[in-house]
Amino acid sequence: MSNYISYDFPLASPFTKEEMQQRYWKCLYTSSSEKMLHYWVALPQSLKPAEIKPVDFPEVGLVNIGRYITSDDTPYLEVWAAYERCEWEMNASDWLFKKLSIMGEKILHQRIINNPNGSGKFADVLTVKVHASGDEVISRYTIQKDYNPAEGGGNYFLLKASCASRDYAALADDIFFVVVNWDLLNRSNLALAELLTTVNLGAGSSFKVPLSWKAKVISENRMLIEHTIENINYGAINLYFYPDTVVHSAEEIFDKCAERFHQQDNGITLVANELEPIQNDFNSNLNIDLFTCTGEITSRDDHMRAFYQAYVFNKNNVWAYIELVGRHRNVKDYHFEENKRCLEIIFSTMQISAH
Repeated sequence: MSNYISYDFPLASPFTKEEMQQRYWKCLYTSSSEKMLHYWVALPQSLKPAEIKPVDFPEVGLVNIGRYITSDDTPYLEVWAAYERCEWEMNASDWLFKKLSIMGEKILHQRIINNPNGSGKFADVLTVKVHASGDEVISRYTIQKDYNPAEGGGNYFLLKASCASRDYAALADDIFFVVVNWDLLNRSNLALAELLTTVNLGAGSSFKVPLSWKAKVISENRMLIEHTIENINYGAINLYFYPDTVVHSAEEIFDKCAERFHQQDNGITLVANELEPIQNDFNSNLNIDLFTCTGEITSRDDHMRAFYQAYVFNKNNVWAYIELVGRHRNVKDYHFEENKRCLEIIFSTMQISAH
């Protein structure tokens, strides 16, 4: 790959309304028998449908639902739409990054978009890939997410516009216009893969979790949220609450809650970095100083290695410690992404009332 080349990442179209009407046509995809897969996309006049029947690509876990290619002698551009049904709720952006990793794409530019309706994070990504033939291809991806009313779970969609790297400068504006001008024709009323359910903490405090996660009270100040499917646990989120008359700092509540990982007789060990302050991008209603750390939990007896992340904050004279333990990120499943999304939903919906 030509490392010294800088590829533009347009975020606005240079064309006037009249130019747009002349340059593009609105393609309505209705070839699938499933209306939930129907979409529209704005394509350059030179692009025509090449493949419109759904085609399964199991090696990347995607179903192709439309491929469009340049039909004249202008620089070659290809547009490709695909989707995957996933059973549980996660960020569409995390789903896309997993797909890019599987496909061997290298990210050049990206922007993350927080959907204001609460359906999570989405992404707009520019990538490069060198194929076995030696051809260097630049692609730009955007994504959609919708509830699957037929089978449950969510449909995660991507739209990809690609060209040879040598042609990218000439096609960059067309590629941008295509990937930001498409949508589903029959979107459901639920922009999530799962319904959310409210977990009450008492005294007017609460938060939400996806329906597949179950909450139970462990003690007066501790609650456990688990993602257990067919008796297999894929993730657990522990919540501890202490009044600030009992603990007095982020470090103190962290040490108090994590001390169970350092008992010599249980064979469980936590190795984590130091707490560090981060910006609260989860919930503007929670005006808090937020701290986090990550690490790994190992179990000698269970031969287990688990991803660990903790968040600590103080709200209305109550210290909160929220801890995720679950699968590491991998290319085989989405449990890491599902756990991450549940934790974000807890934060984004949390309300802690003053006593």
